[in-house]
Amino acid sequence: MYDREKAGMDWFAAVLREGRGRLPECDERFKQAWQAKSAPDRAFQQAARRFLGTEQS
Repeated sequence: MYDREKAGMDWFAAVLREGRGRLPECDERFKQAWQAKSAPDRAFQQAARRFLGTEQS
């Protein structure tokens, strides 16, 4: 999660500095951090749904 947050904040700082919204040098790093976080996010969501009794069949 830290890597995704750091990549996002570095991107945001670059946008403020460069004055534009698309920065290819940040894209790959952000995508990698996002992908690394997606499986743990899904596992947490599934566990939370089971615990709360809201898991859909």
